[in-house]
Amino acid sequence: MSSEPRHLHPAAMLLDAIKSIRRSLSAFVIPGIAFLASRGFSGRTFVLILLGALVVTVLAALWGFLSWRATTYQVTGGAFRLRRGVIQKNERTIPLDHVQSVDTVQGIIQRLFGVVELRIETAGGGVSEPDASLSALDRAAAEALRREIGGSRREPVETAAGPAILRRLGTRDLLIAGATSGQIGVALSLVAVASQLFDDLGDFFSQDVIRRAYEAAAPNSIVAVLLLVVAVGVFSWLLAIAGTVLAYTGFTLSREGDFLYIKRGLLERREATIPLARIQAVRIVEGVLRQPFGLASLRVESAGYGEAAGVSTTLFPLLPRKEARRLLLDAAPEFGVVPALNPLPIRALRRYVFRSTVPVLLLAPALTVVSSLALDFVAWGLAELLLVLPAAVYGWLRYRDAGWAYIEDRLVVRSRLLARTTAIAPRRRLQSRAVIRNPFQRRARLATFRAQVASGGGGGAYGVVDLEADSAEALAENLGPRP
Repeated sequence: MSSEPRHLHPAAMLLDAIKSIRRSLSAFVIPGIAFLASRGFSGRTFVLILLGALVVTVLAALWGFLSWRATTYQVTGGAFRLRRGVIQKNERTIPLDHVQSVDTVQGIIQRLFGVVELRIETAGGGVSEPDASLSALDRAAAEALRREIGGSRREPVETAAGPAILRRLGTRDLLIAGATSGQIGVALSLVAVASQLFDDLGDFFSQDVIRRAYEAAAPNSIVAVLLLVVAVGVFSWLLAIAGTVLAYTGFTLSREGDFLYIKRGLLERREATIPLARIQAVRIVEGVLRQPFGLASLRVESAGYGEAAGVSTTLFPLLPRKEARRLLLDAAPEFGVVPALNPLPIRALRRYVFRSTVPVLLLAPALTVVSSLALDFVAWGLAELLLVLPAAVYGWLRYRDAGWAYIEDRLVVRSRLLARTTAIAPRRRLQSRAVIRNPFQRRARLATFRAQVASGGGGGAYGVVDLEADSAEALAENLGPRP
């Protein structure tokens, strides 16, 4: 299979020109501000700014054309070759059997011209940048290149039936996914950063205005603080929903042959390809806000992608927990098993509770000292109680949710940090397995079992803490190499 060198879509000229303008702006913004501060804003300065902008635009347009002309790609000799470079020529060669996935992204500018950006990832590539990127291809060219790289023997695009849609994320489920995503903490961080920026606005108001505003709010300060906390919480929650809507609008999971296809995004539309052969493990994640409603998300560990990096790790963002197995049987049958799990022995309960409460017991005295309650033994005791009880309940939840199973050559383990996670990994996908016992576990006849699969982030690790020592040894033996 070989093809002639091809150029990108002419829209690539505009995209490269815009990138050049952005780089120029970032390089000259500080010198430009210094220039304006020294010269003042006059008619002559305005003309100089316009001339500078015109020169930058012309040079960026010229660079975009030269870059487009110098960039070619082809599939030949069992490899993908990308040549680019205006001044310094460079060529990237990627063997086809090393390609992990061929994904497409369509930003706002690409959407205006009806083109997509095509990204090629390899199993050993990085998690932040693709190994090769073509900034502008029309749909037909992108699909043709995808099939060339995949070595597909299917019918041409015009006559193929296309991937079979397995599941779509509806509008109602999209909003529920945003409301229960657990991303409110990230949103709160953004709000905190924004509040620091708005604090600088106080320099523009007189001290008299600030004093009068404070005196007006002082009689109802407690109510004002509570209202502020509620307002910030609601705003952060809405911000988290908006982020989910932007990321997962139109989420569609499809399958064709040995490939899964994911489409999603509102402003920036993304299309990801997940080869079934590259999936190392599947995780069923039940968030704190989702578990009471029987909801979960499906995520995958895939060689070549970092843990939780990009859309390719999200197999489906929200579905009823009881429907997870059915979707897995359709999408990735090797992982379509959710058996009853073996619980931990009852003697492991005190260890889980102990590990959860010890940090609180050590932290509570420090908190009481800081709050000037160290001499008030009643207050100290109440503080301990209020902190230790939730920690003990959390330890009990971790014990209750932990479990394991080995069925049909597949390892299934469940654990909890905040979210409850059930991981499914075939024995042949495991890179390593280990049984760990510290002196306290030996005394209680317990052990920790850990296994690891390959992924772009250095590997996905799964395990169970404090299961029966004999069970851990038997599990390691069953999952070990076979003659």
